[in-house]
Amino acid sequence: MTDDKATFSHSKLQSPASGRQQGLLIVGHGTRDPDGRAEFLAAAQAIAARSPDVIVEPCFLELAEPTISAAVERLVERGANENLTVVPLLLFAAGHAKIDLPAAAAEAAAMHPKLQVRQAVPLGCHPALVELSKRRYLEAVKNLPAAPANETLLLVVGRGSRDASANAELARFARLRFEACPVGWLETCFAAMAEPSLERALPLVARLPFGRVAVQPHLLFRGELLSRIRRTVESFAAEQRQIEWLIAPHLGPDELVADAALTAIQAVNAA
Repeated sequence: MTDDKATFSHSKLQSPASGRQQGLLIVGHGTRDPDGRAEFLAAAQAIAARSPDVIVEPCFLELAEPTISAAVERLVERGANENLTVVPLLLFAAGHAKIDLPAAAAEAAAMHPKLQVRQAVPLGCHPALVELSKRRYLEAVKNLPAAPANETLLLVVGRGSRDASANAELARFARLRFEACPVGWLETCFAAMAEPSLERALPLVARLPFGRVAVQPHLLFRGELLSRIRRTVESFAAEQRQIEWLIAPHLGPDELVADAALTAIQAVNAA
């Protein structure tokens, strides 16, 4: 998928309960990386494919188009002029989900007084994401020589935030992930804005008695942050050859991401 402004071709069926057309605004963080934008659009398409009775438009908070305001206008043009659910394709509730996104959606919706806007929660620690994270780890080790699980250390790397509750959610997610696929030890760190940083965590885990270190970026889509994590780990691993290092894939677009998003949509619409 290469067209950043791709639209969705699904039927525009009215809700039989209300007779009002429902709109979904799928919002990603945004990136200058074309592969990252394509991954987000693929995830949004998966949500749209399973929401045939609503109108769906994707957009970005920053760094890419379409913008939130442009996508809201497109939804209204297509008939979603009364009910709009904002769906953050974000992992945790930090500044973007709590402040930036509600403000941008409210500003765009102010042009349409009849438009009722509600916002779903981020994907968080939904079991589908825990399962997807487990699958990505198993993909990373499936072609490697067998190693006892208790000799492996799992280092989960989050984006990082100045919001303490979002950082705490990463720790909770990592623990759930550890329970789903146990290894010898679990550590967490952050790529930016929070401690322990990846740069500080790598020397610490290298001193622990594990022959394999699995670094798992807990990121949804490709972008500069993911590339920087990979460069940092590869550079450090080149000097620590007594340890087997591996980098698991990021989450990426998947039906399990759609599962988590649809759960959030159903919850906010039922409230």
